[in-house]
Amino acid sequence: MKELESILALWAQVEASGESAVLATVVKTSGSSYRLPGARLLLTRTGQRAGSVSGGCLEDDLVKKAWWLTENGRVVRRYDTTPDGEIAAEYGLGCNGIIYVLLERLEPGHAEILDLIRQVRETREPLTVEHFISTDPLDVFAETLTPPLRLLICGAGDDAIPLVNFARFLGWQVFVFDGRTHYARSDKFPQADRVVVRSPGAGEPPVPIDDWTAAVLMSHSYTQDLEMLKELADRPLPYLGILGPRKRALQMLNDAGLEAAIENPALHSPMGLDIGADGPEQVALSVVAEIQATFNGRRGGLLRERAGSIHAQPPHAAETTAESAWVQSIVCA
Repeated sequence: MKELESILALWAQVEASGESAVLATVVKTSGSSYRLPGARLLLTRTGQRAGSVSGGCLEDDLVKKAWWLTENGRVVRRYDTTPDGEIAAEYGLGCNGIIYVLLERLEPGHAEILDLIRQVRETREPLTVEHFISTDPLDVFAETLTPPLRLLICGAGDDAIPLVNFARFLGWQVFVFDGRTHYARSDKFPQADRVVVRSPGAGEPPVPIDDWTAAVLMSHSYTQDLEMLKELADRPLPYLGILGPRKRALQMLNDAGLEAAIENPALHSPMGLDIGADGPEQVALSVVAEIQATFNGRRGGLLRERAGSIHAQPPHAAETTAESAWVQSIVCA
């Protein structure tokens, strides 16, 4: 999601200056590849770029050739990085896969896919896009655009600062809530999208929650965390983390009359992955990693112990291709 922010920001500059750009999109892979279909790279005539379609090995070729390749319209470029492929020796690649990259020239007022990405980010409504690359034979690349992950941090103590910063570095939207005015200050959390003075359980407007929202309770106030737990327990959160020892969380669930919620897979207490974290920064790292793993349908284990592809499709993303998303078709050739 951070990449998309960078791409949209660069395109806004290019478009405002009346210039064009080339957008490269991975539309298909075979075998091993560094990036999945949907990865994007925006290139400008002056050499600026945002995003990526590989680990850096294909970008140099695209910088050199993207402009003349798109002189007559969209084109799909094939990169064979297998040991016997045509470019493996030239680039020193070891990906052992074939990557298909769609190249399209963007002109001011004519950047449909980036407009759709911006729309999804603003409305937080998913959208499935079908790119018709060729019609004979029929070749379609379908992708689901989803909103950026939103993190609700309930508690504005000093240990929330690195959590805000980590989340924003990943391109997440971050809201910070606290009922204490001397804690919930915008100057304390300059990276946050919003900092709100809000007392849970006081009839305040509900916090914004959708299928791409995670929440953590970390106010260090038992009363405030308890009231926030009561408020959020019946909301459809994919992830709800509680800072502190398991004993404290169990007491909170008991006091809230929510004992059965301990079996809810969305509840994480203690929150965070087991990385031996000590101190606010390390705890923030473990929590952000656990949230990312949860939304990708992973347990957060060691990749060396994983059987099968490390790039398996996240279940949460796959679910959005059904009735929750509407479909937009783009003819690419």
